[in-house]
Amino acid sequence: DFGPADSTSDDLDPGFVIESSEYDWLVIDTALDVVVSLAQVLQGANFAEFYKLVEKPVLRFASGSESYERSTAVGVLAECIRGMDRESLTKHSASLFKILMHRLDDEDVDTKSNAVFAVGLLIEKSSDEREVGRNFNSVLAKLEPLLGTEDKRMKDNAAGCVGRMILRGGKEKVPLAAVVPALVSVLPLQEDWEENEPVWGCVVRLYSQGEPTILSLTPQLLPVLEQVLGPPEEQLDEGTREQVVEMVRFIYGKQAQLVKGYPGLMGVVQG
Repeated sequence: DFGPADSTSDDLDPGFVIESSEYDWLVIDTALDVVVSLAQVLQGANFAEFYKLVEKPVLRFASGSESYERSTAVGVLAECIRGMDRESLTKHSASLFKILMHRLDDEDVDTKSNAVFAVGLLIEKSSDEREVGRNFNSVLAKLEPLLGTEDKRMKDNAAGCVGRMILRGGKEKVPLAAVVPALVSVLPLQEDWEENEPVWGCVVRLYSQGEPTILSLTPQLLPVLEQVLGPPEEQLDEGTREQVVEMVRFIYGKQAQLVKGYPGLMGVVQG
């Protein structure tokens, strides 16, 4: 249970206590860190069995009155989503969507940013077509203003979520003519480089499909590509970098004159 360390009242439901002292929260926060570690270590169905034990208190803290409780708990939920296998996650999709849709409107920036990240992972991984379909348009609508925010982490997480939604829904569910320019306009990501994987995975797929909107944005993307393929190398993981390099070579094959204006990209093409 994640209840206060000094709770002794018989009337108290241990594990669902929201108002906690600074010491109590330190204990709870440590317990939540353990949940995250187990999500990363156990993975798949093994972690899903453990998640059943902690689901209720984590969801309760995600609805807490204190912003630090909500922010931390929603971040934990994101790691739980990442740690579960697809089949197990699907069983929990309804309860996760319910809390995350509320937190997408949270007044606290960190909580909202964590919720954006978490709901993107949920849409990416869940096989619950009913829940994904029911919430898809609402999530997309909530993301639109977040792409224009000044908060770098929020903007990066929103871009990553949009990328995951395009990868999941494609042109059938996402109005690409409106969404893709908005996505491209916030690139390159400034702070949360982990989200480059879904963002560039999405861009690469759209190019491979010959999607008209992304093709028309090629002049706008080239300077961004030069930045993300340049230093620091940590911007892209190895797999994403390989995909982006192949995409640059593809673009060069179609529009060599455009690419020749960017020495960094020419180095990639010739390398």
